[in-house]
Amino acid sequence: MTDKIYERDSYRTELSTVVTDCYEEDEKVYIKLKETIFFPEEGGQYADRGTITFDNVTVNVINGELLGSASETETDIRYEVDGKIDEGTTVLCKLDWPTRFDRMQNHSGEHILSGLIHSSFGYDNIGFHLSDDEAVTLVVSGMLDGAQIRELEKQANMIIYKNLPITDSYPSKDEIKDIEYRSKIDIAGQVRLITIGDENETVDVCACCAPHVKQTGAIGIIKIISFTKFKGGTQLSILCGRRALEYIEHNIDNLEIVARGFSTHADNVPKLVESLKNENMMLNSKIAELTEKIIVEDIKAGVYDKCIFTDMELSAANMKNIYNEFISLRDGFVGLFVGDDERGYRYYAGGKDMDAKILARKMREELDAKGGGSAEMIQGKVNVTPDRINEFWKSLS
Repeated sequence: MTDKIYERDSYRTELSTVVTDCYEEDEKVYIKLKETIFFPEEGGQYADRGTITFDNVTVNVINGELLGSASETETDIRYEVDGKIDEGTTVLCKLDWPTRFDRMQNHSGEHILSGLIHSSFGYDNIGFHLSDDEAVTLVVSGMLDGAQIRELEKQANMIIYKNLPITDSYPSKDEIKDIEYRSKIDIAGQVRLITIGDENETVDVCACCAPHVKQTGAIGIIKIISFTKFKGGTQLSILCGRRALEYIEHNIDNLEIVARGFSTHADNVPKLVESLKNENMMLNSKIAELTEKIIVEDIKAGVYDKCIFTDMELSAANMKNIYNEFISLRDGFVGLFVGDDERGYRYYAGGKDMDAKILARKMREELDAKGGGSAEMIQGKVNVTPDRINEFWKSLS
């Protein structure tokens, strides 16, 4: 079995070791090492990157794969590399440290947050993914609201400020029976526990295979950027350390750009946005009223036959007023359609002294229309072109 140095010393960036195996499989080259500082892809985290040098030759570590399952047996590791290395060769391994440290910041931050959620609400972490391009996602087994999320974020950052130790331990099977810890799976072999805190304040104890920072202060900051309902629980997206700082800087820059564009201070932007939003709603309402009047006048003038199409934004009240005018002046089924080909069309439809439920059934069958209503009027949405709707209407005659 490969000796996993990264478990005991997550800050080790170089290692001299020996290649114990080298073989090809599916046109890929794999090696095994006697000891390793390269974490393999495991537990929702990508494999470490780095280089392996020997005899003035350097190959790149493309991926690290776990052999076996921790829930069934002890595990070993193999690495995909971009060049062959003979078995028995002494090599120098060098870790891509910036990427590793970034991942350690985010993984350790996730442990703090998951531990707080578990201790505060009793929820379990049932999902975790740490990528290099997107926010870290974790899924917990219960519902959290905005106020609870904000309080959790505040508590998590207080733990960072305290600069508590983060340590690993390897309890025996007898010892672990008396230890309360979080774990997603039953582990058949040696359990590795990551403890955040000390004898005076223990924040979390969790079974974990990944490298972590040594002190909570190294995480820097934890920022929860979003949360949503997910499979009966809550999915949180978080950023820690460098990623959190870059996110905050980016948002501050954008806020300053908006403020300068309106010749105001950044503090005034929320109030300004609310004012512009209200003004926009008033203008849209006035435009809808004018559009309604114009369409009604066109109905009276005989501009429309059986169907009206408009891409102007109309409220339900506007649409009903137009429909009522339309149905009072036309025989047979008529329809008002508001929208465009990309978004689809909201509709009000029916006919004077006719059963609109019959029209609803035919629209479902031939236009895949959604919606319903009464004998007097139906409403809903349809995602076909005006030409197709007009063809359908002609078939009603």
